[in-house]
Amino acid sequence: MKFKIHFRNDEVRELYKNAGVKTDGSAGFDLVTVEDADFDKSNDFTLIDLGVVIEVPKGYHAILMPRSSTFKKYGLIQANGIGLIDHDYKGPEDWWMLPTFFAQKNLGKVSIPKGTRICQFMLMKTVKIDSYEEFIPEGPSRDGIGSTGN
Repeated sequence: MKFKIHFRNDEVRELYKNAGVKTDGSAGFDLVTVEDADFDKSNDFTLIDLGVVIEVPKGYHAILMPRSSTFKKYGLIQANGIGLIDHDYKGPEDWWMLPTFFAQKNLGKVSIPKGTRICQFMLMKTVKIDSYEEFIPEGPSRDGIGSTGN
């Protein structure tokens, strides 16, 4: 699938030459940091600038998430778990950012150089939710969260 992307400037466009989809089996499109990011104490929060506005195709939404190595290498977690980006978030100031939380005390100071592949996004079909219907639960309860096995 093809999507439209706007780079903040030529330097950002150049940083993205090594990003994108890496293998035929890749589900996500890699995004990069466009400025150095430094973390020196646990509980630091920052928005990592990704330097792009992406037009998500109509009928789709994007899910933004860290790459699988981001926590191991840098001690960062995405502060909001995942990011949901709607089709209509595509204005000239709708820059994509990764909200991060530095969660590792034992790593000391961590520096992430610009151009680092830090997160990825996937496109998913949108099923519009436009109403709900109330119901009364019936049948046996399953005993709460994590109840499908030992």
